[in-house]
Amino acid sequence: MDRRELLQAGLTALTGVAPLRVVPEAAVMVQTAGAATQAKPLGAHALTAPFEGWTGTMLEVTYPPGAKSASHQHPGPTFGYVVKGSILWAINGEPAKTLTAGQTFFEPLGSIHSTSENASATEPAVISVVIVGKTGEPLSKPAPPRTP
Repeated sequence: MDRRELLQAGLTALTGVAPLRVVPEAAVMVQTAGAATQAKPLGAHALTAPFEGWTGTMLEVTYPPGAKSASHQHPGPTFGYVVKGSILWAINGEPAKTLTAGQTFFEPLGSIHSTSENASATEPAVISVVIVGKTGEPLSKPAPPRTP
């Protein structure tokens, strides 16, 4: 079973989803802060009751050496898996953790993805993510300004 099939099986087990429909790249709305960071759509599932109106979208995000994203927020729960390399990851301003290939992360609804970067200055990093959000809404937006 490849990682795409594994992610599909996991999303199906967690949420009870409709069959996979691959979406064209233009239909997936993702804002990446770093121009060099690339988000490749792998597919999307329309969720069923009681989550009608929501979609689970799978992406493969590639961080070139030294690349990072600005703080951002996803519209719903986000599940991630480090496929290759290592990343620095944190939510809600917590201290960053180094995650390596084979490790996972979870971002609950309403959290701010405060640190998202390649931990290496010489090797690329690749993560697979499943973002759950309202159908048709962007999968990422800049984090709101922090209040003192």
